[in-house]
Amino acid sequence: MARLVLMVVLGLVTAFYFPDSRAVMMDIAEPVIVPVARWSTSAEMRQVGENVLEHERLTGKLPDRRTWLGWLDYRYSSDDLRQDPWGSMYQLRVWADSVGIVSWGPDAMSSTEDDFQVVVPRER
Repeated sequence: MARLVLMVVLGLVTAFYFPDSRAVMMDIAEPVIVPVARWSTSAEMRQVGENVLEHERLTGKLPDRRTWLGWLDYRYSSDDLRQDPWGSMYQLRVWADSVGIVSWGPDAMSSTEDDFQVVVPRER
C-alpha cells in the first residue's frame, strides 16, 4: 500500500513539475475525471434550472436568450456557479413543459457529442 501511495505522489509531482507530462497525466486521468465532474455538475445544473423556474413564478416570465447571461450574472456572483467545470457558461433551453440547463462539456463547443443537459419540469 505504501508503494502505491508513493507511486501516486511521484506521478503527481512529475505531472506538475514537468509541463510536458501534464498533458499525458490528464489524458490518463480523463476517463475518471470527466464522469465525476459530470455527476457533480448535474446537481448544480438542476439547482440553476429550479432557480430559473422560481424566477418565472415570481416575475411571470423566463430569461430569454438575450437576457440569459445577464440573468446568470445577476443571480450568481461567482463564476463557479455560472460556469461548468470546463469554463463554459451554462446555456438555457426552454420547452413548453420544461427548461434545460446545458453544459457544452469538456471540449467547450456547442452541439458536440460531449454536451449534456439537465431538464427540470415546469409547473403548468
